[in-house]
Amino acid sequence: MSDTTLSAGQNVPLPGTAVRVEVAGAVDLTALVLDASGTVSSDADMVFYNQTEAPGARLTGRTLDLTLGSLRPGADRVVLVASPATDGHTFATVGGVSLTLTAGPLVAHYAPDGLSTETALVLCEVYRRGDAWKVRAVGQGYADGLAGLARDFGVDVADEPSAPAAPAPTPEPAVSLTKGAEKLPPQMRETLDLRKKLVTVSLEKKGASGLRARVIGVLDVSGSTAGLYRHGVFTRAVERIMPVAAALDDDAEMQMFLMGARGVRVDDLQVGDLPQWLERWTSKRPVEAGGVNNERAAIDEVLRYVATQSSDVPTLVLFFHDGGVTDNRGTEAAIRAAVPAAVFWQFIGLGRSSYGILARLDDLRGRAVDNTGFFALDDIDAVADSELYDRLVHEFPDWVRAYYPAGHPALVGTR
Repeated sequence: MSDTTLSAGQNVPLPGTAVRVEVAGAVDLTALVLDASGTVSSDADMVFYNQTEAPGARLTGRTLDLTLGSLRPGADRVVLVASPATDGHTFATVGGVSLTLTAGPLVAHYAPDGLSTETALVLCEVYRRGDAWKVRAVGQGYADGLAGLARDFGVDVADEPSAPAAPAPTPEPAVSLTKGAEKLPPQMRETLDLRKKLVTVSLEKKGASGLRARVIGVLDVSGSTAGLYRHGVFTRAVERIMPVAAALDDDAEMQMFLMGARGVRVDDLQVGDLPQWLERWTSKRPVEAGGVNNERAAIDEVLRYVATQSSDVPTLVLFFHDGGVTDNRGTEAAIRAAVPAAVFWQFIGLGRSSYGILARLDDLRGRAVDNTGFFALDDIDAVADSELYDRLVHEFPDWVRAYYPAGHPALVGTR
C-alpha cells in the first residue's frame, strides 16, 4: 500500500476505478456527479443521506464507494462535500474533519485546516483526465450550506426536508472549484467565476467543453509598451485571460513569460495570487527582459519549458504584443520550427501598430499543421468578455484535433 497525505490543491492519479472514500468527523458526506460543464444532469446525480445511490456511486453512512467505469454517461467528475451532521452547526463547532481515499494500492489522506463559520465544505474531487482518473484535494468552504452549494451545481433542492421554510436568498455566483479562488477579494472572485463560465460557453461552441490544456502567457515588455503598463492595459489583459486557465488547466495556473530583448520566465500565475502577481508584474513595465523586441527568443524560451512537460497535454500560448515586430524572418522561422511541438500560439495585438509577420501567420504555407492564430484588439476595454473568449479559443480546439491522432487522450472532451 502507498500512503499519501494531500495538501490543498494537490492532485494524484488513481491507480484503479474502484474508489472508497471515508470521512471522519461529525459530518454528513454528499457526492455530486458532474458533467464537463460542471453541473449535474438531474437531481439523481446528488448522492446523500436521503438518496444513497446513483449509477456507480453508493453511500453508506460516511463511506462512499465509487465504480468510476459505471458512472452515468457524460460523467466527468465527482465532487465530495462534507456538511455538519447537526443543523445549525458550523465547522467551528464540528471540529476536525478528514478524508481517506483508497484506490488499489493508493491510500490518500486529506485534512483541511483553517475552517470556521462554513456550513458546507468541498473536500476533494475525483475527475477524469483523458482516459485516466485523478483526485484533487480542494478544502474550499462555503457559508450558504449544502442546499446553496447544491443549487450552484444545478440540483433542485427546493423540497429538501432540511431546507428552511423561508424563501432562500438569491444564490451567489456558481461555485467554481478553481484552486485558490477563495483567496480572492469577493468582487474579483465573482468576476472570475462569471468569466470562467463564458470561457466554457466559448469552448462548447467549438465542441470542446471537456478540453484540458496547459495555458501559458507571454507579455510584451519592449520599451514601447510603457504607456500600456502605466494605464493598466496589461493588468486588465492578464486578469481577463486568467479565466481561460481556470477553465482549461487542471491546476488553474499559467506559466508566465516576458518578451523583450530576451525571453524570461517569471513567477507562475495562480488564481489565489492574482492581485499580488498583477501588482508585481503589470503595475509598471517590467525591465527584467530588456527593452527591445525579440520574438524568437521568447518563442524559444517557451519551447524550452514545454519540452520538460508531457506532450500528451496540449499547450495554449496567449502572446500579447504591441506591434513593431523587429525580425519578421526570424519570427516566421521560429514558428515553423515550433510546428512539431504540442503548442498552439495565439497572438493578440494590443498596440494599434504594425504587427508584421504576426498578422500573416494564418497564411503561412508549408506547415504540417497551422499552429498559430492572430487577432488585434487594440482597445481591449472595448471588447466584451464573450467576444474576447470566443476569439481566444476559436482556433485552438481545431489545432488540437489536427495535431493529435484519433483516439489520443488529449481529444477527450472534444468532438
